[in-house]
Amino acid sequence: MKKFVLVGAIVASVFSASAQQTAGKIFSGKDAGKGFQLGSEKSSQVILDMVKAYNSNDSEKDLALYSPEMQKKTGDFNKRWHAYSKKLNNVPYAILPIKVAGSTDEIVMLQSTEEREAIDGSKEKMNLFELFKVDKSGKISDFNQYSSIPKSNEFGQTSGGKFITADPKNEVNGRAFQFSNRGEIEAMEKFNKAYNAMDITTVLTFFAEKVKITDFDGNKLELTKKDLSQMMDGYTSLDWKINGILPIKIAYTDPVSGVFVTSTEKRVSKDGSVWNRSLVEIFQFDLNGKISGIDQYSQGRK
Repeated sequence: MKKFVLVGAIVASVFSASAQQTAGKIFSGKDAGKGFQLGSEKSSQVILDMVKAYNSNDSEKDLALYSPEMQKKTGDFNKRWHAYSKKLNNVPYAILPIKVAGSTDEIVMLQSTEEREAIDGSKEKMNLFELFKVDKSGKISDFNQYSSIPKSNEFGQTSGGKFITADPKNEVNGRAFQFSNRGEIEAMEKFNKAYNAMDITTVLTFFAEKVKITDFDGNKLELTKKDLSQMMDGYTSLDWKINGILPIKIAYTDPVSGVFVTSTEKRVSKDGSVWNRSLVEIFQFDLNGKISGIDQYSQGRK
């Protein structure tokens, strides 16, 4: 009997050691050098309860599973998100609780698919990988989400549309567009502010040394900064109101971007005449982030 008890104790000890075995490694931060251990089913259940509350589209039930700090941090967004959503269906595929060796907090990894339908009719389906931190009180205290977007999604793709060239053999023919993010929006807003203030010195800082322009009448010009310095000479006031900025580039090409800007503009000349138009303009930002080309289109305003 003692022999069996001893064997049982050894087996239990081996399984206990195995359960506490660490794997992996953290490379930075306060836990650098530490490994991970398996977490508890209790933490997994917290996340599964959250999924159920989330799918009910009830913000109050959802937030109840978060720590007070997280409720304060994400509460407003959570309420807006559920108010915007008509139907939410997160379907877990796999769940795994782990923890940093020696920590009382646990990390729950959740892989899932999620279908979303908004009150405005928009629909999307996401493939998700999420990391939830569950504290010792059993509340979600942190959250990070990573996603991939199926090609069938109605919106949210990282590229789309099609660039069509006159020559179908051109290497960029048929390529998609991507959003560009090299500071074009900030540049256009600062340009807009300086333009309306008739601050020509600041306006010129946004342009390359030479700028190719196709104006509203189809005239093609190549102007230098010296030429551009006279653009405001005939006016007493300028009122350019931008209502849309869209920076894009052709996929798999250099960073040169085209920025579509929709606006209205009212110019009052020194002779008293008024120019008042609705505009669509395409600004080309070169490799140095300067405006090197402009194509302009307009229609009259009443």
